[in-house]
Amino acid sequence: MKIFTWYMAKRFFLPFLSGLALFALLIFLGDMFDKMNVLLKSKASLWVIVQYLWLEVPYWTIRVIPMATLMATLFSLTGFIQSGEWLAAQASGFETKDFWKPLLGCSLLVTAGSFIAQETVLPACYSRAHQLWQDSIHPEWEWDKYFDIALIGGPDEFIQAKEFRVKEGYMERPILETLGPQGIQDQLDANKALWDAPSGHWVFYDGVERRSGREEPFKQKVSDLTVPPRNLVPRTRSPDEMSLREIRAYAERIAHLGISPRELEVAAYGKLAYPFTNFIICALGIPVALRLRRLSKVINFCAAIGLSFAFLWFMEIGRMLGNAGAVPPMAAAWMANVLFSGLALYLIQRYSV
Repeated sequence: MKIFTWYMAKRFFLPFLSGLALFALLIFLGDMFDKMNVLLKSKASLWVIVQYLWLEVPYWTIRVIPMATLMATLFSLTGFIQSGEWLAAQASGFETKDFWKPLLGCSLLVTAGSFIAQETVLPACYSRAHQLWQDSIHPEWEWDKYFDIALIGGPDEFIQAKEFRVKEGYMERPILETLGPQGIQDQLDANKALWDAPSGHWVFYDGVERRSGREEPFKQKVSDLTVPPRNLVPRTRSPDEMSLREIRAYAERIAHLGISPRELEVAAYGKLAYPFTNFIICALGIPVALRLRRLSKVINFCAAIGLSFAFLWFMEIGRMLGNAGAVPPMAAAWMANVLFSGLALYLIQRYSV
């Protein structure tokens, strides 16, 4: 049985790796051409652009793993049937479930690998690519102005400002709050604040410092805030540039600013649900392969694309419902998995016994 398991694993992973490379390349090229106008007009060096494009590869690769998993399932099983090995194995006493159990085992390995990559490689690469895009390739931050804005400084630093001009390093009516175990432990309330590049600190002017229930006025005070203006720009961090633990920590931080963390909660559950898509879509592909056993590889390829997009479409619908508050975050993230798991179980019981 071990020999047969290794044989089926080989039949699975060869089309899996080929499909993964093909799907990732097609989507990557589509995204690159979509951004080509910005890339050509950018003042960034060729090396920066190449880095950006290369760092985008892990994102698209992880996105298309379910498609590659389904294609590998269809190709390996239908190829096994069309070659006549299916009948030979049955004549040797193999049951139908013996053919697809190794494939489910392979999909579990893919699930584990997808989760590990999602928590390690993807956040690092996506964050760096996002930084290159915003700082060098398409630096819109230079002209940004924000009014009545709430900002996050260090781990326990929160700023409110009537106006924030990024390029000038200027804040009007800033209030800097430092949190401690008992709540706000220090507050700087000033008329303005300027970024002092040589010292690497924000300097507050004409305000008061509130600490332990006491107020102390000041004309000029160098604060403990050391985050440069560019890094204070209130960009919403993408869940793709954070691990699961970082998403939950970030959700707690923005909740302190009075911002709903619902979208981040949906994303956190989604990071748990998405890798299992590979196992479920493999289970779904097994009965489909048995139904398409005599059809060509072109039909299998089209079936893989169609089923994968249907699955991902339902996942996106669930995410949108969760973000809108129509369903709880956990239900939104797992909705597609539960639905397609039920469908896969029904089809396996009907067509692969």
